[in-house]
Amino acid sequence: MSPQPWFSSIAAVCLALVSLTSPVTAADSDLAAQVRSAPQLETEDLCEPVKSVREGMLLWAPNPDGKSWDLLQIYFPQYGGPNTIVMIDLGSGEVKQVQTERGWNFHLCPAIVAPNGKLFISALNSRLQQQICIYDPATNELTLGAVAMPDDVLGETHPLVLGTDDKLYAIGQHPSRAATAVQIDPDTLQVTGYGPIGPSHAPNACWGYSGAADDRFVYIASGKIPWYLVAYDRQTGQSRTLVETATVGGYVSAGQRPDGCVGSASGIVNTGGERRDYWLYKGQAIPIEQRGEAPPWPAREPRPSPPPRPEVNTGLAVPDIDGWAEIWVRTAEAKAAAPADAPADAAPEQWGWRRFRFQVPLYPHSIYRLTELADGRLFGTAGAYEGNFVYEPQTGDFKHLGKIGLSHYATAVSGGKVYMSGYPSSPLYVYDPRQPWTAGTFIKGRVIQDDQPDANPRMLLRMGEKKLAGTHKMYAAATDAEGRVVFGGAWIRDGACGGIAWYDPGTGQVDGMWQPLSNYQVTHMAAADDGRTIAISTRRVDDSVLGKPKPEQGALWFLDTTRRELTGKFEPVPLAKGTGPIVAVGGSRIVGWTENPQDAKASILYAVDVRGPTLIYRTDLPFPLPVAIGSNQQEAWDFRLGPDGHIWTFMDNVLVRIAPEDGAIRVVGRPTRPGPLAFAAGRVYLGGTTAVRRIKE
Repeated sequence: MSPQPWFSSIAAVCLALVSLTSPVTAADSDLAAQVRSAPQLETEDLCEPVKSVREGMLLWAPNPDGKSWDLLQIYFPQYGGPNTIVMIDLGSGEVKQVQTERGWNFHLCPAIVAPNGKLFISALNSRLQQQICIYDPATNELTLGAVAMPDDVLGETHPLVLGTDDKLYAIGQHPSRAATAVQIDPDTLQVTGYGPIGPSHAPNACWGYSGAADDRFVYIASGKIPWYLVAYDRQTGQSRTLVETATVGGYVSAGQRPDGCVGSASGIVNTGGERRDYWLYKGQAIPIEQRGEAPPWPAREPRPSPPPRPEVNTGLAVPDIDGWAEIWVRTAEAKAAAPADAPADAAPEQWGWRRFRFQVPLYPHSIYRLTELADGRLFGTAGAYEGNFVYEPQTGDFKHLGKIGLSHYATAVSGGKVYMSGYPSSPLYVYDPRQPWTAGTFIKGRVIQDDQPDANPRMLLRMGEKKLAGTHKMYAAATDAEGRVVFGGAWIRDGACGGIAWYDPGTGQVDGMWQPLSNYQVTHMAAADDGRTIAISTRRVDDSVLGKPKPEQGALWFLDTTRRELTGKFEPVPLAKGTGPIVAVGGSRIVGWTENPQDAKASILYAVDVRGPTLIYRTDLPFPLPVAIGSNQQEAWDFRLGPDGHIWTFMDNVLVRIAPEDGAIRVVGRPTRPGPLAFAAGRVYLGGTTAVRRIKE
């Protein structure tokens, strides 16, 4: 693969940095000495482009007056806090905040209003143990860790439901990898634990995705390999499986109604896979024969109804660059009283909105990805879903563009547009850097959602569908000879398979596969032979889906982009867990770097001709691979082609250049901290910290 077009104007970048060192071969004993004595590389912090905080869940608690509500808006910079919880009393108009230390995880925190009017909130600690917090709308006070929970009730999914007996039930995962549940008396806070419930999913993890409870039984959707619908008898302490699904394509849910419990399942074993709905009653799953039929349990007195909820607009709940955010609230009465002839640019109050404005702390976020754009700007990605930014090397200007519903790991460029994927469910986004960023912005009274036609970036599809890649997280990407973008990654929670998918920007067609890679997870990709072959670097995994044996080593796989099929695999390093990061260096050659399976303190550099495939060279390095095989790829590190045709990477935290033809290595220097690399305007830029950095001349 030839260098990217934007490299042409900076072909001589940073050659002065390496003028004092001599190239050495990977096996040369002088390499270790040169790395140890590498000169210090001074870097300068240019800007912190992303200072933000993540908008979490909005929780509701009815006030004791029976007419109004309290709102709790949660903010955190990353999972586990520190958290800012903004409490808005719609009855009194009071706004107050609670700050927590790091260690409280309020991401996707289920909350239930108990019959006593208090809001019970399920959070997690740093060990994923469930913690119950209580908000009292009568006093506007939040108590963290208000309930003494057992240590064996884990997340990361942790439903909380109000059973028909007016007790709360916290549902989760037991250390045995079965489901579990506890009962909480909302008045006395007494806790009754039930231990493991249903079959263990070992060696796979267990997720108690949903649950319900009646006067005697707890019902849990326990997944994901396979899914079980389990009933637990609180009187006898026994559990039994009501429904079991196939390993692939199944799903189970349990739902709580005020008067009873319901469930559904699809992909049930020994069926055609169709969805089936059930009444859950007396520890049984009773099929629902037709819509609208009466439930099998006796009628109950309905619980008191809460007050009607007002209309809430959170379009401005994401804080601005100074931390200011707004939540708008409008009652039905206020909406009806608003003038019908108010001008389009009228203040929100004229439309009946009540505006609550507050300021929350912001946090700088580390830079995980850097990509050169065709116009010379750098396009960067911050962690923790905090979005993307652009940096202009010529002027030093930067802008935090916005946030989308993507944890960004993989990037491909085609036709001047940036294609991004990652987590969850491997969404595919396209961003046109020539047009304004509009996704998530508040325009003409509405928030532009990621999947709407006028969104930029726009979510095109999810590649995690089982008919495509099946993946939950895409780690790698490349662009083929026809401009198609190819992504590869890993299944999560419902298996450990690998999968790939490709999208044609010209036609909108998408396809993918995972079955050949069910025991190989995709970690890296490179487009070789002018994009006619996509080299796919994988690591070996246990196959709990199709049951294939675990391979002895990871492998390089090859996708023929003309036929769009895998043509085979190649194992350059026997017994290595994976083939590691790879880069295409021109023609049909790729260079990779992986572990040394015989020596944890060493590693192996190799080159492969994809047309064979044949091994061109394999040489030992006196350093371990800086990143773990199968890591989550958030390390401050890189392995990429530079504008000079060399591979730029870090060995023992020292920046080096590798000649792809023979693996000769030239030491550049030791920066304060490594990071993802980018080249623009004749300079070398780094991420890896909260600042865009540049190596000083």
